[in-house]
Amino acid sequence: MIGCNLFVKNAGVIKMSRPRSTDPSVALSIAVPQSLKTRLDQELSYKQSRSRWVCHAIKEKLNQEFDYDSLSTRYLIRELQMRNIISTALLTSLMMRVEEIEEAQ
Repeated sequence: MIGCNLFVKNAGVIKMSRPRSTDPSVALSIAVPQSLKTRLDQELSYKQSRSRWVCHAIKEKLNQEFDYDSLSTRYLIRELQMRNIISTALLTSLMMRVEEIEEAQ
């Protein structure tokens, strides 16, 4: 039978194959320092999956809320200019305004 599901006949029993994953895994080759790999291996038991642990760590990092309040106004303005969102002239104007506000406080 041709189709999405494969059927296997074994001793008179028909079994359906496992459905395909909606988010299949892909191989990812990364280089880490030997000391970091050693620490990770010491953290995991023999039966734990290193890949699963790394995937979980990546998800945790990506889901973290970033604290924008920790960044200075000057830093944020410079980032806008570095990303070509604002011109150098506007950067200068904004930096002067920030300086005026800081002096008034």
